[in-house]
Amino acid sequence: MKACLVFILFIGISLSLGCSRHYRSYPLFMEQAQSCVETAPDSALHYLSLLKDSIRCEPEETQMYYHLLTIKAEDKLYTRHISDSLINLIVKFYNKYGDKNKQMEAYYYQGSVYRDLHDAPSALDAFHEVISRSKELSPADKKQSADLMARTYNQMGTLFAYQGLYDEALQANRESVNCYLAQGKKDKISYALRDIARMYDAKHQKDSALHYYQKAYRTTLSARSPHKAYRILGELGSFYYYSLVKADSAKRMLITALKHQPDMANALLVLGDVYRGENRWDSACYYLHQAIEYGDIYKQHSAYRHLSSIEIQKHNYPQAITYIRRAQLLADSIKKITRTEAIAKINSLYNYQHIQKENYTLLLENEKKNTFLWILGCISVVIMGVAISVYFHYKKKVQNTRLQMHKLSKLKEEQEAMSMKAHEENICKIKELEQKQIETEPRVKELEQKLVEQEGKITEKETLLKAQKEELEQAKALQNLLLAQKEELEAKNKEIIACLKKQKVLQDSLRQTSIYHFFHQACTKADSKITEEKWSELQKEVDTTYPNFSKHLYELSPKLSVIELQICYLMKISIPPTHIAIFTNRTKAAISNARTRLAKRLLGEQNSTEKLDAFISDLQ
Repeated sequence: MKACLVFILFIGISLSLGCSRHYRSYPLFMEQAQSCVETAPDSALHYLSLLKDSIRCEPEETQMYYHLLTIKAEDKLYTRHISDSLINLIVKFYNKYGDKNKQMEAYYYQGSVYRDLHDAPSALDAFHEVISRSKELSPADKKQSADLMARTYNQMGTLFAYQGLYDEALQANRESVNCYLAQGKKDKISYALRDIARMYDAKHQKDSALHYYQKAYRTTLSARSPHKAYRILGELGSFYYYSLVKADSAKRMLITALKHQPDMANALLVLGDVYRGENRWDSACYYLHQAIEYGDIYKQHSAYRHLSSIEIQKHNYPQAITYIRRAQLLADSIKKITRTEAIAKINSLYNYQHIQKENYTLLLENEKKNTFLWILGCISVVIMGVAISVYFHYKKKVQNTRLQMHKLSKLKEEQEAMSMKAHEENICKIKELEQKQIETEPRVKELEQKLVEQEGKITEKETLLKAQKEELEQAKALQNLLLAQKEELEAKNKEIIACLKKQKVLQDSLRQTSIYHFFHQACTKADSKITEEKWSELQKEVDTTYPNFSKHLYELSPKLSVIELQICYLMKISIPPTHIAIFTNRTKAAISNARTRLAKRLLGEQNSTEKLDAFISDLQ
């Protein structure tokens, strides 16, 4: 009874400590950040920054929730996440400790981090975890987390659309709308409805797309959200012009939207295109230039293309060429961005498949281990049962034997007490036994001596065995160290290969530039004259491709002259010395002397122009 009371007291104390761990109060600034993170994330970040130095003194759960609030505020401010290390630690912690709502929120922002890292498969896995965990909640908790679920489905819709999975994107956005409607928040469904319209437009289902665009617009008007309403109206005008080919209706919508939101680059671009189609070139040029001012690189590229078309129709060919060149420069930048995003998508898919393969392998190993442990447990139970049975059988047998011996001994004592003859015989036997003991004493001492010698040998063997075990452990440690070094070298090799591939891409990109072709084509012309603009453009392209090229040159030779720097740039794009002399307006001998001086200043060697060529070629 006393042991039972102690056990109950221990359980009560443990539960109290557990509750105090998860439901303790947070620091004041942290609570203020928690209260305003949804509506004023910038203020929340300010409050959290005040705890930056003292948060390490708080319990682990407080630290994790502090980091989760920080990531949440940054995400709401559209700050791009660059690493998944911290959010993975947060998810791991809340999988073991925190409450379900914080666990779901951690998974949601894990998906947001992977989204920013262009790892769509991992992001979708995290968002699926949010949905899966929500099914375990009580009805009251489900109602509380409905807004998080709506945002999760919306994020999944965006990721599906990014991968061209329009049906899945439609389903996810519909679920987002349902979650908002379940909360009675009709004012938040407008963007989800707009996304549904975009998916139908991508699937060329124009009637459905028009229905959802109009529904999204009406919803924002009824919710008294003019900012959202005019942005959706601007997109609806674009849909009318390009998909429904209704220029008049599109123009009215775009003019109305821009009247209230004049910085909408897409609406400015489309309205400029509408006026271009009507040959109203002044209006078209005005709106296209506005689109260039407010728009991103994609809008600027389209605007310059439209402007070049207008100038061609006006027979203003020099200006048209200027616009075409600007459009081409932007097109090159877009290609680089697209190529970078494609590489990031391929890398994230490869990493995801690799992780999935490792997880599957670990799962199989765990299943094998669990099966082995289960079999071992069964065998242990059987052996224990047999041992217990044998023990009780043996114990009963010993008890019976002792009882029998006790009865026999008692009977003998009674008989001996009745017989003096037996007493005399026993005295004789005692004397005989004493005599035998004296006779066997040397033999006992001899055996004792041998036993001592054997024990010494056993001690030596034990010492040798211990030394061999230590040697074996050292060998295993060395083997593990060699394996770690091998893995480190393999990782470095992968980094080197990736760096070489990246450098090859940059070199190919440099060779596609107009300035590269200009200098190589100038080699075939006798009267080639290089202007300062060409030198500046060459320097810009080389430094863009090799960001540390000129930096390393000045580090090796701070007093590098302009002509010597130009020689280095020409050597970098593989211009032979003969044409370097022409381009720099120097004699061949002067160029040869300059190359010799550069070899001495950069490499510390004279007459090493071949090494200088190799050095400049390899310099990044």
